[in-house]
Amino acid sequence: MSRGELLLVVITSLIIAVAAGLVITLTTYGPPQTTTSSPASTVSTPLTTTPAPTTAPRAGYVRVVVVVDNNVFREGLATPWGISMYVETPSARFLFDTGPDSADLEGNAASLGIDLGSIDFVVISHEHGDHIGGLPLIARVRPGLTVYIPSGASPYLREHVRELGLNPVVINETTEVAEGVYVVKPLYGPPYEEAAAVKTPRGLLVLVGCSHPGANNLVRQAVKDVGIKPYAVIGGFHLGGTPVGVVKSVIDDLVELGVQKIYPIHCSGSNTREYVAENYSDRYGDGGVGLEVVVKG
Repeated sequence: MSRGELLLVVITSLIIAVAAGLVITLTTYGPPQTTTSSPASTVSTPLTTTPAPTTAPRAGYVRVVVVVDNNVFREGLATPWGISMYVETPSARFLFDTGPDSADLEGNAASLGIDLGSIDFVVISHEHGDHIGGLPLIARVRPGLTVYIPSGASPYLREHVRELGLNPVVINETTEVAEGVYVVKPLYGPPYEEAAAVKTPRGLLVLVGCSHPGANNLVRQAVKDVGIKPYAVIGGFHLGGTPVGVVKSVIDDLVELGVQKIYPIHCSGSNTREYVAENYSDRYGDGGVGLEVVVKG
């Protein structure tokens, strides 16, 4: 074999070796994964659930302040028909619903010493006016803020939030939006409605707006998806003026689910408050605008 022929063999061998190495490299790491995603402003990340342990993970604290409600608890605050709650945890500060208007939300927040400019996001339970009326104020003090809204809501809600200069994020499945803070999968009432759930040292604290799908059903969904026992539920139960049998079925079911504290405010009705107070006095929590609930270890 001549030197030229030998050189050609060597070069050919090197090319084959390099090609083989390239093939091995591609085979080892695999081709890039192709994913399909929607804009962050419109889609939530589903929660991966695990079997329910018997106790909640340790957490620092949870503080809930009722900023707007049509029931009086603390004198000197506005009481329009609606609801808004400020929630504070070691990982986040947020509003659950915003009441019927900006003026009452702003005035009550100031009286209660709550800085709305410090909140990290807003959760809207459903699209009724007594829950979204304070959004213009949020847009003014926190432009561009994320607002979590339920899938199934009318297109108006998303457009309204966007037109205010806020960032609507649609929730399809139970989603952890901050450490230990969840927006719960929307259920149909009508309308579609979502709850918020927060891990506490004593169990899950669930916030509800009007509970059109049933407060018991929203709590059950939260417990199922988050995977810890319930501790408390606070908000509107949508039971005002309903027959005692309906009230009994909802409240008794909450107790069977293991709820230790029940705060029926907003549209719950005096009939509901009376039933809980008379039949489950150790679990009843009186409340209204100005109520503050702190859960620690």
